[in-house]
Amino acid sequence: MTMRMTIPAGSRKHRTSTSSTPWARQIGSIKDSNALTSCSVARVNFCSGPLNEKRAGRGGPPRRGKPNFQGSDLPQGPSPCNQTDGLALCIIDSKKPLLVCPASSPAGSAREQEESMMRSLKTGHWVALVCMAALVASCGSTRETAWDTTSESTQLDDAAQKKVVQLLESANTAWANRGDKAQAKAAVDAWSAAADLDPKNAQALTELSHAIYYYADCFLRPDEENPKLYKDTHEEGTKAAERALSAMSPAFAAKMASGERIEEAISVLNADAVPALYWRSSNLGRWATLESFATLLSYKDEIRAIMEFCLDEDPLYWYQGPDRYFGIFYAKAPGFAGGDMKKSAAHFNVAIDEHPNYFGTRILMAEEWAVKEDNRPLFEELVKYVLNGDVNSIPAIIPENQCEQRKAKKLMEDIDDTF
Repeated sequence: MTMRMTIPAGSRKHRTSTSSTPWARQIGSIKDSNALTSCSVARVNFCSGPLNEKRAGRGGPPRRGKPNFQGSDLPQGPSPCNQTDGLALCIIDSKKPLLVCPASSPAGSAREQEESMMRSLKTGHWVALVCMAALVASCGSTRETAWDTTSESTQLDDAAQKKVVQLLESANTAWANRGDKAQAKAAVDAWSAAADLDPKNAQALTELSHAIYYYADCFLRPDEENPKLYKDTHEEGTKAAERALSAMSPAFAAKMASGERIEEAISVLNADAVPALYWRSSNLGRWATLESFATLLSYKDEIRAIMEFCLDEDPLYWYQGPDRYFGIFYAKAPGFAGGDMKKSAAHFNVAIDEHPNYFGTRILMAEEWAVKEDNRPLFEELVKYVLNGDVNSIPAIIPENQCEQRKAKKLMEDIDDTF
């Protein structure tokens, strides 16, 4: 039997591979290679009815009163299948958003195959998928949080206060030159030292979380020889934001100390907490993605609730950051876990419309949306805009835009492996 393997977004492998190995033997070989484990495999039957034709003309992600991207048709789901249609057996790998399907399954992008499954499942199958999602999420890794649940304020003597001021000045000076790797690291170190001396300094801790994210994303991400450092650095950024949130709100700290879930505890926070919440979610999302797909699923409800809070309280933060985050969220999540490519496109487009020269949004849409939809024309349009853009168009984020241009160059170099 010939098999088609759909590769997840961002993979450097080709999108399909074939094998004449029988099902049982093929599944066994996957297990033997540790690609799948007993905790990460589920099998789903679905009808593989014909795909509807894509809509004519220039389709694309929904935009608010703006022209659509050229060549970016949103794929239509398959027509409902009859009970007499043949069933195809697929395997879902929970460590990666991966479907392994027979050749008789719908051809095309990963999303087309997933929507074929979603639209044709009956109620009983939906229940099975919900249960499967819960089981997959339960397999995810956990992490040690850094919620500071102590209520005592730290009294600093004059010498300590003076040292904190000096460290904060050093951090701000280094941050102004963060386009240089050494200066970016110096900013992280200075804010970290200041927060150690003054653990209730919520502003310093928030700046630290932001600086850690930038340093990891722009200088550690390309280092394929040390992926653990990249992952661990994002975890440190998550912890810094957790300390910031505890420092800024004794009521929030008390709720976390009582064991309340953060989704409920954030009810006592206001818009002032959005920066710390945003950088916590950004660092946590990267850490969870690097840890495993099951880990990412286990945090999805928490992250969604936090970012909905940010979207309600301060949607403009960090160049429409909450919309950009939901663009990633809905694209990365599989359909059975709340993924929705149309919602993803809508959020990405809001962020691009509001801040067209914040290059990071276009790079993320290319990586998460265009790749998953197998949409090379849109991918090239987004990435080339960044490559040809003016990094000085937003003076406050010149280093960030320079970083995104480096990513864009690498994405274009690897485009034939991506598509």
